[in-house]
Amino acid sequence: MDALKAAYANGADAVYLGAAAFGARASAGFDPDTLKSAMHLAHLHGKKIYVTVNILVKDQELDDVRKTLSLLRDLHADGVILQDLGLMKICREEFPSLPVHASTQMALHNGYGAEFVKKLGAKRIVLARECTLSDMRRAADTGLEVEAFCHGAMCVSVSGQCLFSSMIGGRSGNRGRCAQPCRLNYTYQGKEGAWLSPRDLCARDHMLDMCLAGVHSFKIEGRLKRPEYVAEVTSIYRKALDQVLSGSFSFATDEENERLRQIFSRGGFIKGYLAGAEDAGIIYEKRVTPEGLVLGNVKNVYKKGGVLLADVALQRDLHNEDGLEAGKQPLRYAGPDVQNGKTATLRLRDALKPGDTVRITDDESQLSRARATYEGTAFDAALPIPFDAYLYAMPGQPVSAFFSDGVHAAHVGGEICQKSENKPLTEEAVRRSFEKTGGTPFVLRDLHTETQNAFFPFSLLNALRREGLEKLALERIENHSVEESEKACFAPSERWNLRRRLIVSTPHFSDLEKMLENGADAVIFAPEDYTEKALSPLLSCFPKDAYLALPVQCSDETLSFLHRITQEYRIPVVLSSPGQMGLVWHRAICGEGIPVMNTETVNLLSHLGYSSCTFSREMKGEQIRRMSAAPAECILPVYGRTRLMVLNHCPMRTLKGMKANRHLCTLCERGCGTKGTFLTDRMGVSYPLVPIHLKETCLVQLYAAAPLNLSEKLQGHKDVSWLVHFTTENEEERQHILRHFAALRKGETPSPLRKKGVLGRYTDGVL
Repeated sequence: MDALKAAYANGADAVYLGAAAFGARASAGFDPDTLKSAMHLAHLHGKKIYVTVNILVKDQELDDVRKTLSLLRDLHADGVILQDLGLMKICREEFPSLPVHASTQMALHNGYGAEFVKKLGAKRIVLARECTLSDMRRAADTGLEVEAFCHGAMCVSVSGQCLFSSMIGGRSGNRGRCAQPCRLNYTYQGKEGAWLSPRDLCARDHMLDMCLAGVHSFKIEGRLKRPEYVAEVTSIYRKALDQVLSGSFSFATDEENERLRQIFSRGGFIKGYLAGAEDAGIIYEKRVTPEGLVLGNVKNVYKKGGVLLADVALQRDLHNEDGLEAGKQPLRYAGPDVQNGKTATLRLRDALKPGDTVRITDDESQLSRARATYEGTAFDAALPIPFDAYLYAMPGQPVSAFFSDGVHAAHVGGEICQKSENKPLTEEAVRRSFEKTGGTPFVLRDLHTETQNAFFPFSLLNALRREGLEKLALERIENHSVEESEKACFAPSERWNLRRRLIVSTPHFSDLEKMLENGADAVIFAPEDYTEKALSPLLSCFPKDAYLALPVQCSDETLSFLHRITQEYRIPVVLSSPGQMGLVWHRAICGEGIPVMNTETVNLLSHLGYSSCTFSREMKGEQIRRMSAAPAECILPVYGRTRLMVLNHCPMRTLKGMKANRHLCTLCERGCGTKGTFLTDRMGVSYPLVPIHLKETCLVQLYAAAPLNLSEKLQGHKDVSWLVHFTTENEEERQHILRHFAALRKGETPSPLRKKGVLGRYTDGVL
């Protein structure tokens, strides 16, 4: 609640927050009572609240989700932010008064994605953080409200496509419990660092560009940040947006940039993908914690009375209670304020050397100023509600008082007014009473009285004011309007003529015919190069029953190219993100990038004409059995390395300090790029990195250390299709593994996968 107040007091028009259940930050949810208080506070002040229900939901949770959505509808939530396609179906069919926002967890990067969620009835799209200004403009051209991140922490993986935390620690980011393995150190090419930790985003100086691109809403990431952070960042962006709206936009001042860096930054900021940030310009491998600003340098270190002390030459002011970092030791300064240019004495726990840097991580003067904007009466002062009042008081008649904010009104009264014997009621006396609004945000603007020789006790006058303003507040809350959508119906198609297939995915085009001959019912070509030069020679010889897997992320231009060539050659495709459903394909199945965890999602996909979908790798055995009667072919991944992340930076270029001209990079062609390299964690576990080449850039896939292998757990799962997914296996391994699963599919006894040392270890995922 403090963070919510800090946001509103410093100029936010809306706040997004999570309900206690079903939000993507499970530790930051509001319980129903607090949520109600937050909603009332917002709507009293004419502000908005958007509630995140942006996780993937299991079938057995759907009833509880409906209860949450029902509560949000009754509280007049201004929007609900969703990732799960099944929840989008439920919202549009059962809760049309809840405006739907497509979450950044849906990984929507382009105009086609915007067109798709608009078709489903979304009012707003929260674009992926990797979007460029042209991506934003294309999405805005669809007529949807476009929301884009402007400040805060960046997920290193394409949001919604990250399984790292889930697969290595059982804490799913798609279920609100990300353990942030991206913020740990890894070894890459012999050098240790936080190779998956991006700097924070600061697009303050691109607010005008984003407005011109059609961005409707600017989103500050801050749900796990302290209220002082919310206050500082919001106030700076409010000022910038006001400058845009008044036609007087200017870049941030040095003082504003310093405030932003001080309150929270990792190695400074990036301007974001929208401004062309690349590789070493994105990742800050030296640390993952906020570093604040340089306070000064150690002049000398000595002991006095058995206490280790250091004299520090200051480059900025030092205040009592400031948080410091000296070397690697956190300190809290206790003492008199010391001005910039002077020398301060610090008490140490560990020794330092002359010349060592001391940083200020918590500037108490900054934090105090931030708190002063929203604590206590400061909040009401920051968001005053002017009201007009009219009082009618005539002897022998009931007193009537009207209170209005210009839109809403409240009427109170009923007490009989007495005739005055010596002190008649005056307008000045009424004003004194009606101005006593302490403890509320209301401020008297205009007063009219109609009274003549009347007597009315001051205590009853105060009671009139209190009751009238309470009613006015209730009117503002209860009459808060939310734009209602038309009710939709997404009836699933009749149950398809379901197939039970063994499907094989491979990055090797030469495998396709062989695998169809050796037991695969269908094959998927998942190339590592999607450029026209690489794909064109293969199109005319695509085998029957072969699909082309689309990249999980690409520009409108690349997606249009892939659509054109697959239509021309009548090649079926595997869709890899929800946004790709914005196009009509020759034939398509929904791949792993369109996560399926409940039957409502399958029903929606069936309604949209997709006869096949792929189960999320985060589903467990009982969940899979529950969904076996779904009206579409359901595909279960049974073998292969799980893709843990999709990265927009290149680790090799980052290691080399490269920050620009990535589209001209030839490192992989020359054999010295990311292809074939690994990230190794502190336990010695190595994760393969596999680049994908696109016309506009490269993506890098981070794969699990060990392949998934469910061959010993498939007895109860023969009523679904199986997916065998190859990545780094050699040709002998691929053929052996295919024969193994083909035999299992036929009910035969296969040769064990460990024969001849084929691969070493496996995981059964979460099954």
